[in-house]
Amino acid sequence: MKTKLKLICTLTALALTGNVFAQSAPSAVEGVEATASNGEVSVQWDAVTSDPIDYYRVYYSGESILDNAGLYDDFEVTEGDETTLTFLPPQSTGDLYIAVIAVAQNGLESDFFTAEARIELDAVEALPTGVFKDYDEDKAPEEQQPTDTPPVQQVGGATARLLKGTVASPTSLLIEFSASMTVEASRAPEGLKIEGPGGTTLQIKNITIEAKSITITTEAQERGVVYNVQFSEPFEGRAGQLLDTEDRSVLLTGHADGKDPTPAAPPSRVSDPLAPPDLQDITIVPELQANGAYSVTLQWTVDNTPGDLYGIVAYQTRDGQNFGQPNLLPIDVGGVQLADVTPGFFGIYLQTVNSYGYVSPGVFQYVNLPQYIPGYGFYGDLTFGSMNAGDDVNFEETEEATGPQEDIATLSAISDETVTQPLEGVDHSAAFDESNLSFNWRLIFLIASAVAVLVILIVGYIALTSKTNSSVGV
Repeated sequence: MKTKLKLICTLTALALTGNVFAQSAPSAVEGVEATASNGEVSVQWDAVTSDPIDYYRVYYSGESILDNAGLYDDFEVTEGDETTLTFLPPQSTGDLYIAVIAVAQNGLESDFFTAEARIELDAVEALPTGVFKDYDEDKAPEEQQPTDTPPVQQVGGATARLLKGTVASPTSLLIEFSASMTVEASRAPEGLKIEGPGGTTLQIKNITIEAKSITITTEAQERGVVYNVQFSEPFEGRAGQLLDTEDRSVLLTGHADGKDPTPAAPPSRVSDPLAPPDLQDITIVPELQANGAYSVTLQWTVDNTPGDLYGIVAYQTRDGQNFGQPNLLPIDVGGVQLADVTPGFFGIYLQTVNSYGYVSPGVFQYVNLPQYIPGYGFYGDLTFGSMNAGDDVNFEETEEATGPQEDIATLSAISDETVTQPLEGVDHSAAFDESNLSFNWRLIFLIASAVAVLVILIVGYIALTSKTNSSVGV
């Protein structure tokens, strides 16, 4: 009986860039063919000529990619725009399905898989590895007599490796191993731990083992929060395989339908009644990058009427609990742009600081970034949120920040004239924020005054020019 390896990974390679949505994607790749020889799989396909191609991605899976909404196990990348690729297949039996996508030089990739090839991994025989003996080239090798020794069947890998983790529902996780698993029921709780942000744990309610798959029923996950699922020695393979020393844990992001994470503003320095005003009219616009992450742009206005504001302090967080080291920005910037933000929960806490050392209460803005599956659209909704930290945090207490203290995205300042565009193809209905409907009357007054002065100058210039021309005519 052939054992069919079922590894399904969600297609998370993001290849569209946020500022090229209006451009057309390259054509779908056709003519995909695959052959197996000497333990390797060779794939070839028709070249895409609709756009200048930078490289191709060759996806493969134990199940049909076309029939499973673009789900795949893994992929390989060509060096350039060549239309052939040879790679080592996974060590499993059964069918292997292969599909190809073209990636253009502008970063866009084919919208759809339209063709795939199928081969049987049973037919992919690896080159034998044996003992080679020296012999005289002038002497023919002796003819070997057949024996009755049956072929040796190689048992699966020496260790049980964690291959894939999937968030099946807001209360269910599916973990897949390279071997059939088992554990003593009484020791199961000590062999599995799910850690959340800040050292918190996700409560486990039930564990079900079916061959190589382990289903974990949990309490409700927090949407967008990253969990670390960790297995230890009580779990082992049915054939006695020990857990692999490295592949025994997986990071998973809380289900899109899970409960809202509870943001916590970072500890602040002591505030004062004379603290400066917070930033106003803050907007967040995410854009997809070619490397599969997001570029998140924040823009704001600042009231520096007294002229004593010194700068802006920004903290970043991926879970609403732990914050990285602060970034100090000039007060005259119109916003920031954060590169390489991966899908999931992302938040930023902003304060202004004046030349006397006082800081504002602070404003916390966050966004849940959906994953994008090429050819199928966004998985999850794009949602925004904000919190006035002054209403929820006791700023009279100074505490040290806890958790990871590294910057989680590359931050750079931008001008207030930077143009951004909303993310296309994703539901923005949950992003409605009544605060965005408020008007900045001070800004409107300043603009109106500036326009009035400009009109007076233009009229004066025209009058002066007319008088000068009349004098010359006389």
